[in-house]
Amino acid sequence: MTPMSCMAESPKPSRAAFPSLWDLLNDEAHRQIAVAAVGITALVVLSANFPKLELELVLALTVAVGYAVRQAHQKPSTVKHPKGSPAGAKKSRHPLLREVNKTRSKDRAAVPARQAAALQERFRTTVRPVAPPTFAASGWEAEVDELSKKIARTSEVDGLVQGVVSSARAAIQLVIPEAEILGFASGNPMFNKAYAMAVPEIHIVMKASTPVLLRRLESRYTRGGSISYKPDAKKLQKCAIRTCTEQLVSEAGFKFRRSAFVGDDPKVCLLVPPSLGLCTDSIAIDFSVNANTPLRSETVMTQSTSQDPRAEPLMLLVRRWARDRGIAHTTKGHLSTYAWNLLTVFFLQVAPTSDSSLGPIGEEPLAKREAECSSQKSVAALFEELVAFYSRDFNWQTEGISVRLGRRAPARVSSNSRFIAAEDGSTELRPSIEDPFEVKV
Repeated sequence: MTPMSCMAESPKPSRAAFPSLWDLLNDEAHRQIAVAAVGITALVVLSANFPKLELELVLALTVAVGYAVRQAHQKPSTVKHPKGSPAGAKKSRHPLLREVNKTRSKDRAAVPARQAAALQERFRTTVRPVAPPTFAASGWEAEVDELSKKIARTSEVDGLVQGVVSSARAAIQLVIPEAEILGFASGNPMFNKAYAMAVPEIHIVMKASTPVLLRRLESRYTRGGSISYKPDAKKLQKCAIRTCTEQLVSEAGFKFRRSAFVGDDPKVCLLVPPSLGLCTDSIAIDFSVNANTPLRSETVMTQSTSQDPRAEPLMLLVRRWARDRGIAHTTKGHLSTYAWNLLTVFFLQVAPTSDSSLGPIGEEPLAKREAECSSQKSVAALFEELVAFYSRDFNWQTEGISVRLGRRAPARVSSNSRFIAAEDGSTELRPSIEDPFEVKV
């Protein structure tokens, strides 16, 4: 075999054995080496031609070379076009953005389902249903009389209120010495088991003028600044509530339960623990600053009871019934306990079946009137008639509640302005209940 034949028989080297420069640059490792080599060569040339080159320029070039090497490490991103779409079509978004958009679409579609679930959650049976009270007596009249005695305000309740007021005064006057602390009891908190946290029976009110609050709470209200404008009354009131709540928790030993800053009278709910020695069980109280509702409710009860002794036990019974039925929670849009008091007094004034001689209630009530009937109905009978009066006789669309007038009359506010939006999108007519101490002309 000749050398020429051997050369002819030997296999020809493939292109992969002798890669071109372009192939080397397409390879990741070779591309990194090439970029680094170019950078080092540039530094050597610059150092040889410019020996006095400043150090900052050398460092800048070094950083640039390092950035180029880092970029060489990153692989170019490839965009996969969906099947059937042309290659030149608009690039799709990042997969993470697509997932976010899908999640948002699902959330928007799930809004009606969540609303329906919330509505079902609201009306489902509670974990601990309200247990009905037990009575030693039998019969409707006897049971109502027994319940009225249990929920009545007693001297023991008055002593508890005074103890809470004393503890609150000692804690709050450390920051606001001019503060006046008032306490009101709308029932017997010791017999208040059902919805005791939702509708407390004791109300503590701190009274202080606006100049006093601005002077004592200036740093908190302005957050270190200065007052150069007319202060916001609601903002200042809420600032005072937060400050007093901190004092009641840290100094008096009360426990914070929740806040309710929505409405005309912002307030917080606190717990009076048994460790303070005022009660055997924890008692829920409402605390507010410069609130008028507790004082007005107490005035209505005092004036009506002075004319008809059955007014107070009937008011306490109606409020207890509304609370146990879960329709006295103002945070859910229900009537307040003050409104239930006004409804009770108005029934005694105008109901045709009522034998009460109750007159108008307000800032200047009329003199006490004697009962027109010798035989008065019991509280149990009046409660039954009250429910029948407001469910059948009273026209909620055209009539209004006004204990100041003490008679049936059209609503002072037109029905068009009393429509409110319901949860299901429909409209409901809001009842017209006039505050006798705040008459809008």
